Formats: sequence, structure tokens, C-alpha cells
Amino acid sequence: MDQVRILLLLVFAVVTGNQLPLGDQSLVDYIAETLDVKFDVISNFVDERRTFTSKLTLKNTGSQPITPEKWEIYFFAIRLVQPNEFPYDDGLQLNDCKMKLFHVAGSLYKLCPMRDFLLSKKDSTYCELDMKYWQSATTDTMPNWYVVSEGMKPRDIISTQGEGLSFVGPFNKPEQYKRYTDDDWQPFSPEVRYDLNAAMTIHDKSPKPLIPTPVEIEIKSGNVTIDSAWIVLNSSKFYHETVRIAGLFNISIQADKPKIKYIEIVKSHGLDLLSQSETQNEAYSIEITSETIHISATTRIGAFYAYQTLKSLATGGKLLPLGTIKDQPRFAYRGMHLDVGRNFHTKATVLKILDTMAMYKLNKFHFHLTEDEGWRLEIPGLPELTKVGSKRCHDLKEDKCLMPQLGSGSSEGGIGSGFYTVEDYKEILRYANDRHIQVIPEFDMPGHCRAGIKAMEAKFQKYLSYGNETAAREYLMTDFSDNTHYLTVQWFTDNAINICMESTETFIRYLIDSIINLHKDIQPLEIYHFGGDEVAGAWIESPECREFLKRKGLHKTTELKKYFAQSMAKMTDVKGLQVAAWADGLMIEGQTPYNISDFPTKQSIIAYNWDNLWERGHGDKAYKLANAGYKVVLSHATHLYFDHPQEPDPSERGYYWATRFTDTRKTFGYIPSNISYNADKARDGHPLTEEEICPNNSCFKLEKPENIIGVQGQIWTETIRTEQQLQEMLFPRMLALAELAWHKSTWEEIPNKQERIQRTNEEWTSFASALVEKELSRLENNGIKYRIPVPGARLDGNKLLLNTALPGLKFQYSDDNVIWKPIISGTKIDGATTRIYLRTRSVDGSRYSRTITMNIAMSKSDSSKLHTTTIFITLFAFMGVRLWYQACHSLK
Repeated sequence: MDQVRILLLLVFAVVTGNQLPLGDQSLVDYIAETLDVKFDVISNFVDERRTFTSKLTLKNTGSQPITPEKWEIYFFAIRLVQPNEFPYDDGLQLNDCKMKLFHVAGSLYKLCPMRDFLLSKKDSTYCELDMKYWQSATTDTMPNWYVVSEGMKPRDIISTQGEGLSFVGPFNKPEQYKRYTDDDWQPFSPEVRYDLNAAMTIHDKSPKPLIPTPVEIEIKSGNVTIDSAWIVLNSSKFYHETVRIAGLFNISIQADKPKIKYIEIVKSHGLDLLSQSETQNEAYSIEITSETIHISATTRIGAFYAYQTLKSLATGGKLLPLGTIKDQPRFAYRGMHLDVGRNFHTKATVLKILDTMAMYKLNKFHFHLTEDEGWRLEIPGLPELTKVGSKRCHDLKEDKCLMPQLGSGSSEGGIGSGFYTVEDYKEILRYANDRHIQVIPEFDMPGHCRAGIKAMEAKFQKYLSYGNETAAREYLMTDFSDNTHYLTVQWFTDNAINICMESTETFIRYLIDSIINLHKDIQPLEIYHFGGDEVAGAWIESPECREFLKRKGLHKTTELKKYFAQSMAKMTDVKGLQVAAWADGLMIEGQTPYNISDFPTKQSIIAYNWDNLWERGHGDKAYKLANAGYKVVLSHATHLYFDHPQEPDPSERGYYWATRFTDTRKTFGYIPSNISYNADKARDGHPLTEEEICPNNSCFKLEKPENIIGVQGQIWTETIRTEQQLQEMLFPRMLALAELAWHKSTWEEIPNKQERIQRTNEEWTSFASALVEKELSRLENNGIKYRIPVPGARLDGNKLLLNTALPGLKFQYSDDNVIWKPIISGTKIDGATTRIYLRTRSVDGSRYSRTITMNIAMSKSDSSKLHTTTIFITLFAFMGVRLWYQACHSLK
């Protein structure tokens, strides 16, 4: 209907010769429909590592001029715009395009036309913008910019809509795809990718029979078919697992033991294969013969993992190999983190992730439920948290919703919005508990809490309008007299709760009690994660904090972060909970751990160490924390952040602040047992030497290895707005995480780097082959759309050689990027072909990788032949011309 309306208005304008009516909805609609937006990175090289230049072009594709009426364009930028002029509270004049720039909050900016702005029909204007750091990826630009006029309904600008990001220009020059001049990373050519794939693939390595790899596995020749003649013996101790196994093979359960063809689960006493008591309860063994299957487990957890192993081994749901398996995990903590604060992901998506975690024996689900951009869990008694804090829309007061962020657009309840009801959360808990996965909720504070802050401000204003100031202030987390100016790394100026206010503590205590109550009778809460990271210079000018410092005998606001961590530890300890935080929330300036004796708690304190940038001297933080007495979960960003790109290519999704890319092979090769072995390359791609990361052998030594309790993969969702995007970023990297969390490989202890890499590649080849042979199909059957690796390609004479990081996947080619046909490695290429398009196919054939272009250059021998032929042709031509000349001369 809106398009029809625009068309009628245009017809009216043409017939009457008048301009469009301005100042009403038709103006907003017209701009949204006809404004063509283009964003281009010009160069990352202009101000080395500090700023880059970009170009924003606005073209009026309509038949009427756009004049400087009361309209504004809101857009998203994850890099600070015009950082050298920031802050520009009264607007920054962009004289080249006659507009003023304003920073709203976080990634949200707006452009307002100046008085002399005019965009005639079919005309365009542009602004050159300096932006902080660099941009080398398309997905750094967010979609769904919108236009608004006061009192009118906002409209998303059509040219910026959608996940294709077609309004973002190409990155085909070094100054665009490199971050700085000495950046070693650039997009892989087909030839480079081919060589990388070939280097990490060792031929004649058979696929792993089971992922994650068990402690011991002996597969014998022969198989057994579990048909309807088989039964499962009833077990009171392992009833749920008995039911699962019966359902897996579609066989019955009975109490009486027959002589043959039965599956039995028995309780084992003292099954400890690794001599580590912390995972003894998860150990199991399976013996499969042609007549019986014996399962031994200490607890239901071990029996559940035995079931998952049978499920993985079963071919066609019935056929099992004969053999023996003895198994136990290396780590008690094997985690996966999911951020739903930046962009919301549905309950169904969460359940699918939990189900897949269980398949691969991951047992901790770190549920990041709050962020600056969204509060995602309903808390009874505080409805504003989700009525306001979970929604995004254009609301300048933010008393109905939060202002849009990260490409969410202007519509209420659109992209990025959503929350879990109490019943949703309980269903997630039941689902996880049934699969022996512990849910660890995180409510990030004191920073990263803008959604909660704004929700409580909306509650404050509502109750104040009722004249009830007591109720208004009960859970307020804002000191309205605080004039502190700070800027977070995500460009927020108001995202830290005021920890000096009694009402803030009241809110936190209420929140903890609410979460305990939600978990009760399903999965009792054991760990409360308060975040604690990235607090950016808050509270300096807060009158509440000045008084608070005096009362508590503190001297400066920098001491408040530690005080808050201590308070969180005390509040949770009295409830019998362990407290957890990101490592920087438990360290002085992110470097030195707080003295753990300053936390007089009965429970241990868990630190999640994410920052391991060796070139900045941060690589040994995990060991510092462990030696200081904290329980440490290795969460290292260089290998375990799955929101990072999977290749150093502008077309790949994700942030790349810690490393330019992390593919499945890199995650597979992560070494938890010696973290300095992971320091192979700096962020810029330069190789790191042992002397660089540990000058004079100064690397921090791990003195308390028992305090490294596990590993965890992380996925943050700033650039991830759809379920398919989430799945492609998670899988198959999450399977490599599961492998290293469960199984310690022998190559981890090899000191010689080259030998270690060779042995890693040998096992990687077996792992990757198993993915293609079996595991990717299992993911497909579970509704998972994993990332399909891009093909590598190289010419050998006139033969096209092809490979992928996952050996065994099939390829397709096209001459025109329209009609696709199968192709195998070694196919001869027609001599007339100059360009070919290539892609890899999923196992089920329903999806394809990113398409690459291969320019067909002649091989050396072909080129030599052509050169020889050219010489002869030229020679004959010369002789012919000479004979003709002589003939003509003789006629004279």
C-alpha cells in the first residue's frame, strides 16, 4: 500500500507540477523509497592503525527534489565516526554533503540536513568520513538505516535493507582489505587456499570412529545389527538412559535377562581412567559383541554419554561395530557461551544448540542474557526489564523501547528484539538438565548494563508520574546528578550501573533471588555470572559515589570495581552459589589478579579468561589467575571466539579484533595444557617467536594446574542476526571445541613446534575426514546449517586441482555463475576457458559455500608452446611480406 501511495503522489506531482507535500508521512516514505545509499571504505592506510577514511553517498533516484525539511537519517556504525572531533554534542557540520552528524548511543548515529541542503532528482551527494581504527569486512557495516520526521512513522531505507548488504562497496584494494600497511593478512586466492589445505591434510589417515575421541577405543572386524530380537534390560539406577537406548534402536525394555541379544547398563565402582576424580562421575565403558552390549557407568551422566556414543556409532540407526570403548573427559568444565543480548535468538534456536552440545558431550551452557542492547529474561515483579529493555524501536525517550542498535531498523519488535518468558526459561532449563548440561546465566554488571538501566529509568518515570517516589526509586540504578563523561569500547556513555546506590544493591539482590527461584525444582542454581568486564571510567563525578567512598573508607572511584566484585561474591556466597566473572572483572587494570583472600567466601570464584593477545603481554593471564587461587575457564579469543571470521576475507562474517580469522583447524589445534604453544601469529599475521612472547624465558609458569577447570567457546552476536548466520558461525567449530575439551591429544606435549604441527595435522586429517564421512550429516539431521568451506584450486598444466579444509566434500563449477555442474579434482580445463566459478557442496547437496572466481592462466608448458607458435607465425608472416615486397620490386 505504501508503494501505491508513493506512486499516486508522484503522478499528482507530475500532473500538477508541484513538489511532494512536505512535513508529513509522504516525505518520510518518499525518502525511504527513493534514497539510494552507498557506503565505501576508501583507505585504511591514511592514519596508521588510528583511523580510516570512508565515503557515504546519497542519491535521489526519485522524480522530486529532497529539500532540507524536518527529517533525519539514522544509521549504524560500529566504528566511532569522526573520532578526532568527538564529542560533538551540538552536531558536527559535514560541509561536503551539507549535513550535521550526531552520535546518539553505541552504534547509532544520525544525519540532519543543513539549511542549504538540496538533493535534486537523479542527483547525488557524498560525505567523506573519518572513522576509528579500520574496516576490512563487509559485515562491519550494519543494515536497515532509517529516516524519520517528528511525529511521523519512521521508515527503513529500502536500499540498506536485508542481509545482503548490497549498499556496501567492494574491498578489492590492499588499502581496503588490509587494516594497516604492515598487515600480513589478505584474502586467500584459490591457489593460496589450495596450498594451505594441502599442507594440513595428511593422506592415508582414516577417519576417527568417534567424536569426541575416547580414552581407549578398539574397533574389531565385523558388525552387529540391533534388530527387534534385542532388548534392553530394565535398570532402576539408569532408567532414563535405558529408555533412551530402547528408543534409539526401537527395541523393548524387559526385566528378565536373556542369554543373548540384550543391552545392559550396570553401575561401576571406581571407574577412573585418567586418575582425576573431578571427571570420574562422567566415565563409562562399552563392550559391543555380536551377542551382547555391556555398558558400565558410575553415574547417570556417564550412562548418558555411553548412550551418545552408541548413537554416534550406529549406522542407519541399527548397525554397530564390534569393539570396546573406555572413556572419560579431560575437563569437568566443557562449555559453550551464547550471547543473546546483542541480537536475540529464539528458544527453539537455544534448544537446538543444547541438543547438539549434548551430542558431543559439552556440559556447560553459559547463557549471556543481558547487554547494553537488550535484556532477555522476564523477571517477575520487574516487567519493565522486558517490556522496555528487550525491544528496539525509534523512541527518543526510551520509555517504551530501546533505541535501535546493530542494524535492527526502526520497527518495534523487529530484528534484535525479543525475550524469554519465565516458562520459556524453565523449558530451556528442563531441556538442558535432561541432557546433563548446566545452565550458567550471566547478567553483565556493572558495565554492559544499559538495557537494565534504561528499563529501571522507565519504571522510575512511570511511578513518579503516579506520585509514588518510593516505588519509583526502589530499583533505580542511575544517579541523575552524575556528570561523569566516559566512552566504552562499544561507544556507550551511560552503560554502567551506579554501584554506590542502595537501590542498585536492592535490584541485584532481587535479581539473584529471582534467578534462584526460576532454577528451583528444575536445576538448582550453582553458578551466578555477573560479567564484570569493560567498565569504562564510570562514577568519577557521582555525588552518590563521593558519599559512598567516605562511608566505606575508600579513596578513589577506581577502587569501586574491586568493591563491586567483593560485594557480588558475598551476595552469592550467602546463597550457597559460586560467583563467576570475566577475568578483567577480577584484576587490577586487567593485569594483576585481586588478592583472593580479600574475598572471604566459602565457594570458589571462577574467572573466564578471554584476553590472550600475546603481543600485548596478555597471554599468561590465565596462569596468573590460576596461581592466585581462582578457578579458571580458558576462553581465549584467538582460538575460541566463534564470532570471528573463518577466513581473512572481506566477505566473511564477524569481528576480528583478536585475530584476523579462526577456522575449524585453528580451534582444533588449540592446546589447553600449555597455552604458550598457541602463540603462533600476532593479530597482524606476523609470526611470534618464543623470545617475543617470553623474553629471557620469562613466561609465567602454571603452579596450580588443578585450577584450570576447563575450556569454553564463545559467540557474540553483534553481526549475527539470523539463525542460519548463528549456525554457520558455530558449526563445525563447536565440534573442534568438543574434541579438545574432552580429549587430550599426545601432540599437545611435543616441545618441537614443527613436529607438533605435523602430528596435529595427522590427527586433524582424521578428525576432518570424520566430519565429512559422518558428523556433518548428523548436524544436517539435527537441522544445523553448518558453514561449508570454500574450495582451494590450482592449475597443474591444463588440469584443475581442487581441495577443501574438510577432505571429501564435493565441488561444482560454472562458466557464468548461473548454471552449475559437478566437477572433480584433476578435471582438464578447455583451453578457451579464461574464468571459472567454483563452490563446495554440503554433504546433503542442499547448500553451497561462498562462490570464488578462478582466472584460468595457461600452464608453463602451454605458455611455452604458445610462445613458440607465435614466433613461427611471426617468422612466416615476415617471410611472406618480404617475398611480396621482392615481387612488387621486380615488377617495377
